[in-house]
Amino acid sequence: MVLITGCETTPVKTAVATDPQAVHAARLYEEQRYQEAADLYLDLVNRATADNRPLYQLLAADSLIHDGQLDKAETLLHQIDPATLPVAEQFRLDLVRARLDLDRHQPQAALDRLQALPAKASRDTAIRYHSLRAAALKELGQKLPYVRELIALDRLQQDDEQQLQTQLAILDTLTRFKPRDLQAQLPDADSNTRGWMELAALLRDFPSTPEEIIAPYREWRDLFPDHPALPELLSSWYSRQQQRAPIEVNRIAVLLPASGPYARAAATIRDGLMAAWYADSSENRPPIRFYDSSDPEQAWPLLNQAADEGASIVIGPLAKAAVEQLARAGSLPLPVLALNQVSTDSIPPQGLYQYSLSPEDEARQVAVWAAWQGYSEPALLYPATALGKRMAGAFTETWRALGGSSLRIRDYDPASGDYSTPVAELVMAAERKAQLEKLKEAQEKAREEGLDEVDYELPPRGIDFVFAIGNKQQMRQIRPMIQFHYAEDLPVFTTSRAWDGHLGHDERFDLTGLMLPEMPWMLEQRPDDPLSRASLESTLPARARKYLRLLPMGVDAYQVLPLLRSLETPDAEPFPGRTGLLYLNEQRQLLRRMTWISLEDPPRILGITPRENSVQVVPGETPEDGTESLHETPAPAKR
Repeated sequence: MVLITGCETTPVKTAVATDPQAVHAARLYEEQRYQEAADLYLDLVNRATADNRPLYQLLAADSLIHDGQLDKAETLLHQIDPATLPVAEQFRLDLVRARLDLDRHQPQAALDRLQALPAKASRDTAIRYHSLRAAALKELGQKLPYVRELIALDRLQQDDEQQLQTQLAILDTLTRFKPRDLQAQLPDADSNTRGWMELAALLRDFPSTPEEIIAPYREWRDLFPDHPALPELLSSWYSRQQQRAPIEVNRIAVLLPASGPYARAAATIRDGLMAAWYADSSENRPPIRFYDSSDPEQAWPLLNQAADEGASIVIGPLAKAAVEQLARAGSLPLPVLALNQVSTDSIPPQGLYQYSLSPEDEARQVAVWAAWQGYSEPALLYPATALGKRMAGAFTETWRALGGSSLRIRDYDPASGDYSTPVAELVMAAERKAQLEKLKEAQEKAREEGLDEVDYELPPRGIDFVFAIGNKQQMRQIRPMIQFHYAEDLPVFTTSRAWDGHLGHDERFDLTGLMLPEMPWMLEQRPDDPLSRASLESTLPARARKYLRLLPMGVDAYQVLPLLRSLETPDAEPFPGRTGLLYLNEQRQLLRRMTWISLEDPPRILGITPRENSVQVVPGETPEDGTESLHETPAPAKR
């Protein structure tokens, strides 16, 4: 999470600090080896005295949160009575709980916990406090309170690189305001803050000409001789601006079909796009012109027509056949954000970006999330349809790439309505039933003989989670079947196709507890935000309900346009879109890192899909090639 980095350990009381294992765990934490730190702290929890146990639980929970294991951390935190903690550590409990709130996307809850910093707080504690508050305010979109926290954080930081990043964030935010608006909203600013405001005004005057700011900057430095701005701040700011140089969006052409099989989907995308356009309060809002691309064969002539008529960038086309035409072109007359993704043998031309709400990409995210959560033995159930096979192939390919070996696969025929047989075979219901009966016999024998120990243990199941692919109606039958066939202890992952944004009374029994990736927009209920689900959903005709998620796709397509070029830089921060954290891969496909939820009423937020390159499957005791296909193994999906 941005700004919640470094200096997050605080001193612990002497009895704990002198324990060699606790010292080693603290070192692992500082090295960002959070899982290893958590393991050591959990071991200490099991053998600590009653006085020290709550503190070790807190330290273990803190480590688990940083490792993304939010549920385990929350369980530990619930076990802690704040009164049993050393006085110096009671505020740390608030900090850790606030971090958990943020990771669950509950920024207001985090702010409610962190309303004041204790008078004698250490520097590290103060840094963490202001970092957490800054992250919460940023997520809430409260820009000036966010800057105040950054300025307070900047005063505390001693690491030059961390301070530079904080100062860049201050300027990035303040330069978005007109100087007179800042003066009006911060009339009583102190000298330090006024210095930041004046420097931001200079950068607005010289946004891309560092050679021209030298003399004004010297005058600024004379006015604020004690200002903490680092010597390298300006060069770093201009370097970052050069990398972020936006695409010139002076006039937008939109290629969408007005008739044919994609017309209703296109109309929904158009509604989202125009909602974003009307909500755009910038001084230079670009005009938009729509072109009818109902005939995919006309994609190239329409693109040239848009260029001739003065468009600076294009959104669309939507049909794959039309996108394939552009992907095979040697060059394009202007940048294009296509609203679909295709795979071709040739390298797509420069300036072609491809964006879609790909079900296959969601399947990949299931693999990444499961590996990140520590699972290693999946059971995959998928419908024997073209889409089902592509999604299963995408999951399998990603699981292998992450180092996974064990994989149990079974398909089902969605037309037959028979889910019991494939589910029973997938989770090895007959074998499990026999094992449970054997355990029951052993328990009864132990009771008859007055023994405390049972001479039988359930053998490993060979699977530790189920990934079931299906829509809402299918999952309402599949999930109960999994529980019925002696697999109620296994977590079940699925995709957003299993949820339409509502969980009816009758559906809760079947679907509660299912975990899936979802776009943030589906979880927003902020009527004060004109682009939130609460504001836009009511505008959608009943017949277009199935296309609900295309509304935020249209919003993101409009808002991400100026940033497409900067997203190509290797260290680019993802764009926080309504459909997810948006980033570009090497093929300039705009992909999403989605928000994970557990279906409840309301849904419980679990976290965000991590970067794929930060995750690896930790293998269990399985053969090197542990695939057990109970039917046809799906081919790897193409990106």
